[in-house]
Amino acid sequence: MGTKQWMAGMTCALCAFPALAAAEETQNYETPSVNVTAQGYEKETLMTPADTTVYTADELKKTGARDVISALKFKNGVHFTNMGPDGQTWITGNAGVNLRGVENGTLVLIDGVPASFNNVSHLDMMSLDAVDRVEVVKGGGSVLYGSEAFGGVVNVITKSTYKNTVRVAAGDRGQRDYAATIDLGKVGIAVSRTYYGATGNLSDTLGNLKINGTETPYAVGFGKSRKDHVNLTYKISDELRLSYMYSGKNHSIHYNDTEGGLLKYFKYDDDEHFANLNYQGANGWSGNVYYNYRSISNPDYFTANPSVVEWEKSHHRHYGAEVKKVWKDDVSTTLVGLSAKRQTYVDQNRKYRRYRESDSDLRPYAKFGPYGMNEYSLVASYDRDLSPVTAAIVSTRADWVKSSAGDYSAFLPQLQVTTRLSRDSAVYASVGKFFRMPNFRNLYYASAVMVPNPNLSPESGWNYEAGYKYDSKGRRFTASVFHTDVSDQIVGIKGTDGRSYQTNAASYRNTGVELSYAQDVSAHFSFSTGVTYGNPERKYKEGQDWVRALGRYQMTAGVNYENRDLTAALSLSYWGDRGYNSTNTRTERVSFVPIPRNLLVSNLHVAYRFTPDLTGTFDVDNLFNRRDYTNSGTYRTVGRSFLVGVNYSF
Repeated sequence: MGTKQWMAGMTCALCAFPALAAAEETQNYETPSVNVTAQGYEKETLMTPADTTVYTADELKKTGARDVISALKFKNGVHFTNMGPDGQTWITGNAGVNLRGVENGTLVLIDGVPASFNNVSHLDMMSLDAVDRVEVVKGGGSVLYGSEAFGGVVNVITKSTYKNTVRVAAGDRGQRDYAATIDLGKVGIAVSRTYYGATGNLSDTLGNLKINGTETPYAVGFGKSRKDHVNLTYKISDELRLSYMYSGKNHSIHYNDTEGGLLKYFKYDDDEHFANLNYQGANGWSGNVYYNYRSISNPDYFTANPSVVEWEKSHHRHYGAEVKKVWKDDVSTTLVGLSAKRQTYVDQNRKYRRYRESDSDLRPYAKFGPYGMNEYSLVASYDRDLSPVTAAIVSTRADWVKSSAGDYSAFLPQLQVTTRLSRDSAVYASVGKFFRMPNFRNLYYASAVMVPNPNLSPESGWNYEAGYKYDSKGRRFTASVFHTDVSDQIVGIKGTDGRSYQTNAASYRNTGVELSYAQDVSAHFSFSTGVTYGNPERKYKEGQDWVRALGRYQMTAGVNYENRDLTAALSLSYWGDRGYNSTNTRTERVSFVPIPRNLLVSNLHVAYRFTPDLTGTFDVDNLFNRRDYTNSGTYRTVGRSFLVGVNYSF
């Protein structure tokens, strides 16, 4: 029996489970933690038919992280990608998350509103000071949230109120951290600024640059970086809240000679704005009106010829509105939602004709856009108790997209079943379809290394999942098996000219298992552990063989100790059997290239409360001082670093 048939059989079997669980019908069940992301309304996490985890801000801060992605990388099943420390990377994105091994398949939400630009998340730019909790839902979320959510959803839920606090911290490698949160009644404010110093070379020699006619070997590292964050919230009434978030990032990528001398300089300025008017009515109505804007600027020049500057600027906007109505009675919950969204994108640049030569002139000025895309959707979900212990959820979504490249439509069904085995345990199964729209860069952006394709079609596929959950007396266990199958995946295939051609040629699949366990051993001691194992594979063209993609497994562990005024936490995450795909332009074949060393990220966080208002913190990142490769086998992590801080409440 194939994977799809087995998963479908599990779903049918669970539909018939009420008779087997009838002995539980007369029990009354308490409601443990709830989430709002997986189903679009509050639902007990134990009875949610998905692998769903809710992380509080306090829990995330125990990883020693200052931003969301730096904390989530220690969580089971959350794979992260980055190049340099503190989320530094190239022009196309930020440090990002990858759920279930699907590249560009994780949708990031801020308070339930999609917040990705060109399929790039911004979790490295979201300060934990502004976060109330983060809900991670693995598996397909496209039926509720649309394009891009077929690996899963990360919903960052911001605070509606703040305490009066200030924080100052400093460490080695140029680290500094300044932050404050202020409570003004109906108005709450969180501000922060962080710094990170220059890294030196983080890569091996990558090739040669021609500097004044001389071939010079080069490697890549990062210069000093800065992040700014502002979050404002205004509680207009008990039902209406206005929030605004600004995140800014400034860093530089250095092309150095083998001794660290600067040859070429690439600046990166990223400014992002998120505004949202949220309504939560007591009668089941809710809605958002939002406006999101991202601006990127990237000057680039050779130190031997600083008067000739390559540059690029882009602006990406998306704004829209959504409204949702939830009806509840004793045996069912019905959800209906409507949304409308518009995206616009424009890119301007002047690039080097020969980007590896210091005496190169510039290509003519180029402008892409403005391009526009209108998206409309209708969502409906019916959650029905089949018995006191079993519920089934049928959900559908219809999307209509109108863009400069053409019009698209999609219909997405989903069936989910969950059955409570006892007061504290449940099993579930889910099958659903997903899709992802091509982004503006796939469709239109051209450069010396990238060829766009305005005729791209949306990606589509299916998610199959079954799982078991247990939550009782301080013990929490989750086990899930999953299969993801993507057709018409958008990939860049290198041509004989060395450029990457965007095409719907690829297929992707991954079958795996995720296990996680956490226990509160005593009032002072707790731990958690997890493992994810899969077999991600990609076929770049019809007729080619399936090729391994990304990593095969991840293991996580966390230990927490609290005793009166002392808190200590150790966080570990290990990625093994990793690699990346390489395209041979002569044979048009793709091969899997193993990364020579596995990746271990670690952090030790210690906090001591000197007085009720004054707390000191000490963090050690990369505790074991490993210089592992990050996501591509090209860039290494920096060594061990430390940060000492003081937090004061008033």
